[in-house]
Amino acid sequence: MRRTAALLMTSLLASAAALAVPTAAQARTLVDPPTTGSCVAYPSGPFGVGVCGGLEPRRAWSVWAKCQSGITVSSGLRLGDGTATANCGSGRVYSTWVSIGPMLP
Repeated sequence: MRRTAALLMTSLLASAAALAVPTAAQARTLVDPPTTGSCVAYPSGPFGVGVCGGLEPRRAWSVWAKCQSGITVSSGLRLGDGTATANCGSGRVYSTWVSIGPMLP
């Protein structure tokens, strides 16, 4: 039951992130590049950790991690400054990165 719920939640978050992050062609028109701030991402055990500071309060972002199992997980969307984690469960994190999205109204 727990595994099924986790799989469904992962699918839902991935779908939401796919809708929130525009394609490269759309990025020039839909996403204003951040004018301030920076983000870093790093693996920490089974987690991909992302930390952003100095972002505009309405700037959307999320952290992503590629897991040992081959799946990619996301933290879900965050706004402004903060820390977020993407959980690979008990598996190892191979890579992690932060995706910066649009300014929300």
